[in-house]
Amino acid sequence: MRKSTFIKCVLLLALVFIFLQYFSFTSLYSVGSTAKNGRNSGAQTAAILDLVNTFTSKCHHRDIPIFVIEPEVLQSLLTVSESESQLYCVHLCSAGDVISLGTFGEDWEKRGSLLHELRDLDLVPNEVTSPDPRLLSLERLTVPSIPTHYLIHPSGRIRPLIHLVVFYKRAGNFLWHSHLNLSNKTSALHLEGQSLPFGNSAGGYDRFPVHGNRIDGIWLHFPHTIKEFLAQIPHSKFIECDYHRAQVFLNKNPQDNTEEAQQFLRKGRQLLSRGKEILDDLGVPFWLSSGTCLGWYRQCGIISYSKDIDFGVWIKNYQEDIVAAFEGRGFSLKHVFGKESDSYELSFKAGDIKIDLFFFYEEPKYMWNGGTEAWTGQKYKYFFPKFDVCWTEFLGLRVRVPCPTLPYVTANYGQNWNYPVRHWDWMTSPANVKENGVWPKHEWDKVIQVYE
Repeated sequence: MRKSTFIKCVLLLALVFIFLQYFSFTSLYSVGSTAKNGRNSGAQTAAILDLVNTFTSKCHHRDIPIFVIEPEVLQSLLTVSESESQLYCVHLCSAGDVISLGTFGEDWEKRGSLLHELRDLDLVPNEVTSPDPRLLSLERLTVPSIPTHYLIHPSGRIRPLIHLVVFYKRAGNFLWHSHLNLSNKTSALHLEGQSLPFGNSAGGYDRFPVHGNRIDGIWLHFPHTIKEFLAQIPHSKFIECDYHRAQVFLNKNPQDNTEEAQQFLRKGRQLLSRGKEILDDLGVPFWLSSGTCLGWYRQCGIISYSKDIDFGVWIKNYQEDIVAAFEGRGFSLKHVFGKESDSYELSFKAGDIKIDLFFFYEEPKYMWNGGTEAWTGQKYKYFFPKFDVCWTEFLGLRVRVPCPTLPYVTANYGQNWNYPVRHWDWMTSPANVKENGVWPKHEWDKVIQVYE
């Protein structure tokens, strides 16, 4: 073999080797960033990691824990194998070029000059604020604003982007974040075509600790446990009571301040809290229904002349040990109407106040619950439009309400729901009630059980 031929072969092999090395490096550099959409280049991946690392490092120096809330990243932590996780960027890059991170409000107060330092590093922290709902009340309708969201990105670019969500503690021992107000044109521009899991609505979450770990070479924190946090996201929507609407109502219809009314309000709140505790311990989701729901929606409080607390429960969540659980906490069973497959209803009493549990059934085009007249066996059916449930804060407790609420209230109380009605007949007054046949007499021993 001629010397020149040999040299050409060596050069060719060297070029092949260099090409293979380059291909391996670029593939490793961008792995994980294509997990979501297959578009991120190695340079884009580096930019994402650099942005996250710069921001979280500055926060770490101020003892501000920053935790991952991006669902795709958290899911990646649960599913990606250990061998894959050793690659350059797997978890953080699974979110594409927008990643959601969280911080706690009390920790974020330590930020000091952080935002100025980020600007010195050519990072733009767009701040979004909202009125502090923790200060809202019937007596205080205008409150100061607090920082709720940040959109952090390199100067002159809209990507990559950190969406930082600030979680605040609320009175009902839960965490809350606001919706992302996109009235700001800059915010809207950065999020054009982007759906943020923590931006479309406010959210309410069980309080959770965070723990730290290093992923993709960056020290970050994570909710504990990740599975429980992920399970809450789809059901976290939170709505505030409208204190402005409540104040308008109460200006026209002043609160009853008699001792009897005030005593019922105190007992009603206690009963609501005890009922919530029992059902929460059982893992039975419930929402405020009937007059209790109307009181929350109309006046942000309990209707003093209603004399009971009303809960709605999906029949699919019924548990046989509900009765035993209430009786074990000092309640007495007042009545059982219907059966699990039809018009089921439970009522419990504590002193002179009762809690009614109305079980709801879902049909293709509507929801309904039933009622039974104890002396005649007459059945009634109450029709509601399709609804979901959202969280709210009511009397210092985190509870669920029908969502949207107005169609639910209007179905039950008609267009005049905003006018007080002191004499209410559950068989004829509701706007959505219809007769639904009569229980056969041979079933009365099971479907009509009265204990008072």
